[in-house]
Amino acid sequence: MDVLILGGTTKARQLATRLVDDGIDLCTSLAGRTKSPRPVPGPTRLGGFGGVGGLKDFLTANEVKVMVDASHPFAATMHGHAAQACLDLNLPLARLAPPSWRTQPEAATWHWVDDHDAAARVLADLPDVVLLTVGRQPISHYLCLGPRRVIVRCVDAPEEELPEGWTVLQERGPFTMAREREIFSEGVATVVSKDSGGTELDPKLRLAAETDVQIVMVSRGPAPGWGDELSEVDEAVQWINAHLATVKSQ
Repeated sequence: MDVLILGGTTKARQLATRLVDDGIDLCTSLAGRTKSPRPVPGPTRLGGFGGVGGLKDFLTANEVKVMVDASHPFAATMHGHAAQACLDLNLPLARLAPPSWRTQPEAATWHWVDDHDAAARVLADLPDVVLLTVGRQPISHYLCLGPRRVIVRCVDAPEEELPEGWTVLQERGPFTMAREREIFSEGVATVVSKDSGGTELDPKLRLAAETDVQIVMVSRGPAPGWGDELSEVDEAVQWINAHLATVKSQ
């Protein structure tokens, strides 16, 4: 196998599309945390590897030449396992992720926090309605808010029993500005988001800036020490081709 992509993101699907079109032998690995993931071009696998050891076994058994970690910027465990496995095997690794939103001018006005527990503490002093856009997995960190007016937006419904006054919107992005205006019209005064990043703000963040809605932004963790950091699919394609050419010339 030429390339293993750790997928589940838009950039991962875009990269897989490019590589399939180029005839490159690849597989995209999906964590399986979303019940109905979007289809991905080319071969895929579903589920975890069983830690660093399991990932190393997969890479070795399939003679993977390079790996691209294009999983979500907040998939910290997967990032760590990928870096350690590739370091142990001396395998080329690239992380493909959008740039942080920290460089956007509006970011200076946001409440930046290190994790979801810190976000919940900050929310104690911010107004309702609170729009949680952090996915379903971190919801347990916010249950301490109790019976406040909270809207949870996620693809799959949370497993936890939610406090009185909470509403769940099961929706999958990307979201249009028109849809965000509909949601904000419910009285949204505070938005909680993760620094998924991009070259521009997504619609909810642009709308928040227009309407003085408060933003609580959960920061990304530090990048693992092994691998190259890339932000564009074109960069990833060039990186893959360069490494594959080196491998085949040896």
